[in-house]
Amino acid sequence: MISHRNPHIVLLASFIMLLLPVSIRAEEVLSASPYWQGFTSFDGQGLYHDLLRAIYEPGGNKVRHLEVPAKRGLIMVREGTVDIYTCSSEPVDGLQLAAEPMYEGEFHAFFRKAAFPYWDGVTSMANRRAVWRLGYYSPKDFPVPFQYGETTTGVEALERVVRGGADFYIDDRNLILESVESLKTPLDRNDFSIESIGFRQYFPVFSTSERGQKLRATFEQGMRSLANQGKLAPIYEKWNLPMPRAYQK
Repeated sequence: MISHRNPHIVLLASFIMLLLPVSIRAEEVLSASPYWQGFTSFDGQGLYHDLLRAIYEPGGNKVRHLEVPAKRGLIMVREGTVDIYTCSSEPVDGLQLAAEPMYEGEFHAFFRKAAFPYWDGVTSMANRRAVWRLGYYSPKDFPVPFQYGETTTGVEALERVVRGGADFYIDDRNLILESVESLKTPLDRNDFSIESIGFRQYFPVFSTSERGQKLRATFEQGMRSLANQGKLAPIYEKWNLPMPRAYQK
């Protein structure tokens, strides 16, 4: 039997079909990185998430994050399965760093005061022994030569200094304090010092594809625009983190 279709239903169906491609084409900006407290998390909480949303979502994009190991995240950007890796302090082969930083970390040295009665900044580290968490720093971050080791946790690094196995534990000040609080055997804080020894910037990583170039340009313009409008500082203040000096007037 031949079915006579209601022309109104046909028209409605055609209209819905026209709308579907628009939904499918909706842009999604996908980022990836390990979990870093205050910066990234699987539930979209953190400084990096807030910055990416403030930059890309006003243009109609949806930002989503995948929590993956660092090396895997960079491979995924190179393969094109994610758009952005957050973040790196050094260039990555085959990929490009944004020209604008997402974060600028001031790093510090934790050491026994009696061992360095005449502290002279980072130069006092020359030819000494430093320790930090695996992958967090590199000798290239310092202007003087020294021996170094790596540990799995900040507490392990801290214990090396306390026990005399290293002269300096290198880390972000807040992370050093977290390690001190997590130490099973309390220490006398008056015997130790925490001193600033440098700054390091962290940049989002993009692919060199046409899409990667466009997303990078949007990020760079977005950070500057947020700074000029006074909207950038509140994002850093929300997470109790310093805004990079490049954006401070």
